[in-house]
Amino acid sequence: MSREKIPLIRVNQWLRTWDKAHWDDEKGLGKPSDHFFVGAISLEKLRALAGVTKRDVEQRKDPNAIHGYQRAHEEIRSRKINRYVKYGYPLSTSSGLSPEEHEQLINPGWLPNAIIVNIIPAGESRFRNGEMVTVPKEVEVTINDGDYSSMEFPSISEVEQYRLGKNDFVEPIEIIDGQHRLFASDYSSAYEGDYDVPVVVFNNLSLGWQAYLFWTINVEPKKINASLAFDLYPELRRQEWLDQSESIKIYQEHRSQEMTEILWSHSLSPWNGRIELHGKRVRGHVSNAAFIRSLNSSFIKKWVEGDKIGGLFGSLGQLGRVIPWNRAQQAAFLIKIWSAVASATKRTDAAWAKSLENESQASLFEDLHPAFAGPHTLIATDQGVRAIHSIFNAIFQHEPDYFELDKWRVESGEPTEEAVIEALKSFQKLNVANHAIKTISSTLVDNFDWRLSTAPGLDREKKKIQASYRGSSGYGDLLLDLVHVLTEYENDQKVREIAKAVGSVLVKAK
Repeated sequence: MSREKIPLIRVNQWLRTWDKAHWDDEKGLGKPSDHFFVGAISLEKLRALAGVTKRDVEQRKDPNAIHGYQRAHEEIRSRKINRYVKYGYPLSTSSGLSPEEHEQLINPGWLPNAIIVNIIPAGESRFRNGEMVTVPKEVEVTINDGDYSSMEFPSISEVEQYRLGKNDFVEPIEIIDGQHRLFASDYSSAYEGDYDVPVVVFNNLSLGWQAYLFWTINVEPKKINASLAFDLYPELRRQEWLDQSESIKIYQEHRSQEMTEILWSHSLSPWNGRIELHGKRVRGHVSNAAFIRSLNSSFIKKWVEGDKIGGLFGSLGQLGRVIPWNRAQQAAFLIKIWSAVASATKRTDAAWAKSLENESQASLFEDLHPAFAGPHTLIATDQGVRAIHSIFNAIFQHEPDYFELDKWRVESGEPTEEAVIEALKSFQKLNVANHAIKTISSTLVDNFDWRLSTAPGLDREKKKIQASYRGSSGYGDLLLDLVHVLTEYENDQKVREIAKAVGSVLVKAK
C-alpha cells in the first residue's frame, strides 16, 4: 500500500505538579504521554480514516444499518454544518433560500477550531456490534516523532477498498471531539477545492483519558448539559473521578425524570397518563417520585465494579464498559418491558389474576387488565414498579453479551415520540432479548401472586404473606421471591442460570 504523509507540530505539555497524580492503568487512567501534536488534514481524508464505517445518506435512514461508532450522532447538526461549510452564514441558517438565487449571501464557511483525534495503533481493539474488533495492520496510521514530526496513513481509496465487505471495521483514528464537523462531509458530494481542518492528534490515548478530555472541553465550561454528555460520550458513565462532583447525580436524577415523563406521555406506554406528576393519590396510578426513585435504584443506579448489581444504563462494572444506548433507546427499552408485563396479565390463566376480573371497578383503564392496572394489584404500586425495574435490570445487566444488547443501534438520540417508536421497531431485531423479555414477564405473572393484602377473597394467612411486601422492609423479600420464581419456572435455561447468579448476589448483599 502507498502511504501519504502530513507534517505535525509536537506540543509538549507537562507540569511537575502532575507527577503527584495517582495513575491507575487498570481503569484506563495510567500515566499519559507528555505531548500531543497539531496539524492540518483534508476533511475528506480524515473522514475516511476516522470515526465510523462510512455510509451514504440512504443508509443513514435505516435504523438497523450497522454502525461502527459508540457515540450519539445528530444528523440535523451535521447537515447544518455541511451547509455552513459550502455557503457560510447566513445561508447556513436559511435552508429555504437557494444559494443559486442568492449568491450575494454566500460567504466562507470556516472551521478554525481543531478536531481532536486519537490514533489507535494496529492490533488495538474497540468494541463494535457486540464484539471486540481489531484495527488491521493494512490501514494503520503512524506518528514519526523526530526532528520533523509527521503522520503517515494509507490513501482514501486503499482504505475504502480494504473496508469493502467487512461489517465490523475499526478505523485507525477515533474522534474525541468534533464528530459533527467530521460527519458533515457525508451529506454532499466532495467539496471542490482545498478544505483542510486543523487537528489535535493524540497517540494511543486511553478511552478513560479521552472521556476526561471530552468532559473538560464540553461540560466543565458549561457548554452542554451534563446529562446529555453521557449520550454523546458514554465512556463518561464509568469515570470514578466524576463521583467527586455533583455531575453524576445531575445525570442520574435528570435522566430518571426524563424517562418517567416519557413513560407517562408516550402513546405506546402502558403507563401513559398513569404516573401522577403532581402529588395526588389516584387508584391505579403511581407517583412521579416513586418512578424516579425506582429508576435511580435500578437502571440508572450508580455504576459499580466487581460482583455487584449496577445499572444497565450506566456502566457494566464487571465488564469494564458501557452499553452506549441513547435516551430514545433507554425509553424504548423501558416501554418494551412494561408492555410485555401488561400483555402477560392479559394472557395469563393464573388464579390470582382471574380473581380480580369480577370486582367492581376492577379495571380503571379499558385497555389494561385489572391484574396490571386495577386497585388490588401490587404491580400498580410503588413497590411493584420498583420490583419490575429491579428484576429486569438485574437480569439484563448481568450478562448483556448473551442478549446482544450492544448490537442495537439507533441514529436519533432525541427521545421524541417518533424516535422512540423507531427504536422499538429496531429492537425487534434482537431475537434473544425479545424472547427473554416475553418469557420473564409471563413467568413472573403466571407464577407469582401479585395481589395486594387488601384484595377480596384472601384468607388470613394469605393476607399476612401479601402484607409482608409492603413498605421499604418488604422490598428485599419481594425481589428475592421474584428471582426465585425465575429460577424455578423460567423455561429459558440461560435466563434461569442468570437468575440464580443474581439471587446469589442479592443474598450476599442482604
